[in-house]
Amino acid sequence: MNVKESNRIKEFRQLEKEVRGSEGYLIIGIDVAKDNHHAFFGTATGKTLLRRLIFENSIDGFEKLHAHMEAVKVKHCLEKVVFGLEPTADYHKPLAEYLIKCGHNVVPENTG
Repeated sequence: MNVKESNRIKEFRQLEKEVRGSEGYLIIGIDVAKDNHHAFFGTATGKTLLRRLIFENSIDGFEKLHAHMEAVKVKHCLEKVVFGLEPTADYHKPLAEYLIKCGHNVVPENTG
């Protein structure tokens, strides 16, 4: 394992500790697919906020996700967001890049 990978794992574990049980985080899990992604919005305490949001694997779809995320954050007074993505082939890469450029924490589902 190289230094970059080691640092990434340390950062992930620190984020995991911070999120676990926190009432200030919005957790968005995304099932990635070729054409459409499915998102689940919930809290670290187990509360479901939005069961399913379907959005396209395109910039318009990413903006739809982002708008829903902002609305849910405001409605439920949540401060921070973590996105969990299921890495599927290369279909997750444009979405992950978009979210990272927007300044969000993005965690691949198989990390850790």
